[in-house]
Amino acid sequence: MKSYKTKASFLLIPMLVLILFGIIMIGSADGWVYDPRSFDIDPLMIRQFVGLLIGLVLIFLIQHCSYDVLKLLAVPLFLGSVILLVVVLFFGTGAEEGDGVRRWLGVSTGISVQPSEIAKVAQILLFATLFDRLQDKMDRFWLIALLAFLALISLFLIYREPDLSTTLVLFTVTLACFFAAGVSGWYILIVVLLILIGGFIIYQDALSSTPHLLNPYQVERILAWLSPEDYALTTAYQTVQSRMAIGSGGLFGKGLFQNSGLVPIAATDFIFGIIGEELGLAGCLSMILLYLWICIRILWIGAHSEDLFGKIICSGVAIMIGFQAVVHMGVTTALLPNTGLPLPFVSYGLSSLIANMVGIGLVLRINTENYTLRNRGYFL
Repeated sequence: MKSYKTKASFLLIPMLVLILFGIIMIGSADGWVYDPRSFDIDPLMIRQFVGLLIGLVLIFLIQHCSYDVLKLLAVPLFLGSVILLVVVLFFGTGAEEGDGVRRWLGVSTGISVQPSEIAKVAQILLFATLFDRLQDKMDRFWLIALLAFLALISLFLIYREPDLSTTLVLFTVTLACFFAAGVSGWYILIVVLLILIGGFIIYQDALSSTPHLLNPYQVERILAWLSPEDYALTTAYQTVQSRMAIGSGGLFGKGLFQNSGLVPIAATDFIFGIIGEELGLAGCLSMILLYLWICIRILWIGAHSEDLFGKIICSGVAIMIGFQAVVHMGVTTALLPNTGLPLPFVSYGLSSLIANMVGIGLVLRINTENYTLRNRGYFL
């Protein structure tokens, strides 16, 4: 069992490093400064630490669930996430009162749940289970069409919140699950072509005088990305300030807790800007390497899984983490339009943190299963 623990640590330790580092950066972004003479801790740091503890408990529970139990939970978890996505459309709240966006469900004072984060994990587990059971029928068009319809349910509900960025994440994750399941490349190619055509149509719609497909705030974000100087004091303010903060950090940064406050409300969608300012290029590259290591390690575990269930779980989780990290960094450096995605394990947000940790828990469970079967001589 010792060798398994060593292998698991290759994934678990980098995850914990990112989370603990993220808690510190959340405090810094929120204006907290470490003082050894005081026990005063930033409230956001405390909440994120509580999220870490909850995530660790869930990882522990997942490690004690058999494959059969995980597969039994797939459908109820998916149905539960769909119900929550419907509820949030009627009773949810947005970032600001009256902004027309509904993404969170209030649980208690100061604590809310984001159902779309639950939907990501639920979708991965559902398709891993379905593809594993139906892998001999993957050449049937009607079955692929039915599974695609199931995928569209959550995608449509999240899009209606509206939350285009999370919709894109979930779509990419679902596409990865289909690819890992061995669905014909022609189907995936057709979908990719449709995406490119749809993206071009959306782009042209945003540039038109009377957009019909996008919400006003989405149009502004695209225009602000194309001409940030024209929106430097409004829609592009966060992006412009974040780029300035990263640039001012130089090679090694200004030092921990030494940010200049260039990026307001940075603990969530723009925390990479704070990292660049305080730790410079060296800190940013170190973080990128950690994400690369985690994603490659997850894919390695999936590649060595002897069943389709494990391969799909690992593919979905790797894309879920990697795609969000790339988009977040792209937004904070002005390479991509502002989409409002958190940096996995680092940004403040309990729903995001716990969902990503559950994903890691599922991957570790796959790793445990692979190790157990090898020790019993089921495969080399």
